[in-house]
Amino acid sequence: AYEQRVLDSEKGSFIPLIFTTSGGAGPLCSTFIKRISSKISEDKNESLSLVTNHIRTRLRFALLKSTLIALRGVRGKVNHLYTSTHDISFNLIPKLNFYEVA
Repeated sequence: AYEQRVLDSEKGSFIPLIFTTSGGAGPLCSTFIKRISSKISEDKNESLSLVTNHIRTRLRFALLKSTLIALRGVRGKVNHLYTSTHDISFNLIPKLNFYEVA
């Protein structure tokens, strides 16, 4: 019903990302993570398994953090550090500068 309405009016699709509080993901969510991982790994020429592991780890920690905040509230300073995927090396191998020799 809702998905058909979105397809008709917005010419797009809607996929609910369903997670459990312990980090499990629904079937469509797993498909979404695989698709995002493959696009990032192709774009950055990184290993698909490393990118998928990184995305899943970041999502699980974000879910854990939001669950803890919902249960006990925010305590202390709020940290707003977000990292762009352009700044992340998934292989954790430093890039050589132009003056270094391999």
